[in-house]
Amino acid sequence: MFSAAVVFIGCKKDTGTTVNLNATDMAVINGQLKGLWLFPTENQQIVDDAGKTISDNGYISAPAMQFDGGSGVTLYTNLQTKLKGTYQLSTKDGFIYLDVTYPDGNDVTYQVLVMTSQTLKLISTEPYVYYSGATPVPAKAVSNITLQKQNSADVTGSLVKVTVISSSSFTINVFVTHTLKADTAVLMDTKQNIKGTYTFAFPTTSGDQLNVDVIGDYTQTAFYAYYNGYPMNGDLSYGGQEFKTTKGWMVP
Repeated sequence: MFSAAVVFIGCKKDTGTTVNLNATDMAVINGQLKGLWLFPTENQQIVDDAGKTISDNGYISAPAMQFDGGSGVTLYTNLQTKLKGTYQLSTKDGFIYLDVTYPDGNDVTYQVLVMTSQTLKLISTEPYVYYSGATPVPAKAVSNITLQKQNSADVTGSLVKVTVISSSSFTINVFVTHTLKADTAVLMDTKQNIKGTYTFAFPTTSGDQLNVDVIGDYTQTAFYAYYNGYPMNGDLSYGGQEFKTTKGWMVP
């Protein structure tokens, strides 16, 4: 029942319907939030005071999050880094808010838009100074984050997943280099002149290196890589209408 309620709450102002949440409801919500949420994606837009988009920062990195069902959260920014923070759920005017505090004291407040057994969608709004030439313009950074709940395949699959999102046409080649074996790149998948969202997953072993080559307008293209759902990281090189992975992107 709650999963449907959360989606409904996100649209409450459009329907004019009041939703009342009590302490029992919030405990149920916290129970559903408990666990590990993986495959994070984040889209950020800069809007003016009237809500008009003045800049689209596109898709950027976001951490995976693990909630303990009490007040503790672990944030996985990549395979090597995990941060211990705290969180708190609250409700106001029928909306649900998730407040996450990083260990350095940085605090982010999200509104919970959707929470089902599989998907968590959050939105945050932070002050932002946008420069029109040399003139600062008061604005807001609006971030939409989507995560997926960990399942059994994420635990045992040893899978690398590549996701590319682009509003323009692109060509992609996905390789894996078995650095503990022949140390040669093996082509795993290729797609020519596609548009929208591309995803591809394949099994790996420890020490493998992911190599991705994307030909297209990188200013309109986002790239994500995950190992068992956790964000991978490394360096990217850009040139002309192409970008590719370089150092890093290793399977632990």
